[in-house]
Amino acid sequence: MLIRHYLISLLAFLFVFSTATAQDITFNLSEIHEFKIDGDANVRSWDADITEAEGSLVFTGVENFSLDALTEESFKSLEMTIPVEEIDSDSRRLNRNLHSYLKADDFPTITFTLQQINGISHENGKAQITANGLINAAGVENSVTMNVEAEMNNDGSITFSGAQDLLMTDFDIDPPTAVMGTVRADDEIQIIYRVTFTN
Repeated sequence: MLIRHYLISLLAFLFVFSTATAQDITFNLSEIHEFKIDGDANVRSWDADITEAEGSLVFTGVENFSLDALTEESFKSLEMTIPVEEIDSDSRRLNRNLHSYLKADDFPTITFTLQQINGISHENGKAQITANGLINAAGVENSVTMNVEAEMNNDGSITFSGAQDLLMTDFDIDPPTAVMGTVRADDEIQIIYRVTFTN
């Protein structure tokens, strides 16, 4: 009877201990080092800064948190939201056009949702991550595959960086034209980012 009571107590302790050491860990977007849209046209290139964003990243099942300990299964969720009105270039006219093409009045935010981590490799203190995600812009959803570099900082925060190629037409946006069609924007754009998430 005493042995049975001891075993039950031991199992209960192990369950509580494992639950406490492998709980979810949430990181929130804390700093934007660089976050911009790069594009080209037949006349000159253009760019616009994403000046504001919110993001929440949740890890699960990680007992001793470190970059090397992360696996594909460690990533529980990632959500990011970008207010369209906070996309800012050095041109008031370009700002108006960007907000108009992104249908800011009807769809005031761009969102990104992580769908799946496909692979993680570790080298020189950094992690190379391949992931699938879903971008919703101008009311249209489009799946993307991303290659992201992650680096853990001394304070325990994580910085993610990369460059993502996209097509305007993937979001039902016709590349803008001006001056009777003589100025034409390329369909291809690139999102360049370096952002930090903090626990």
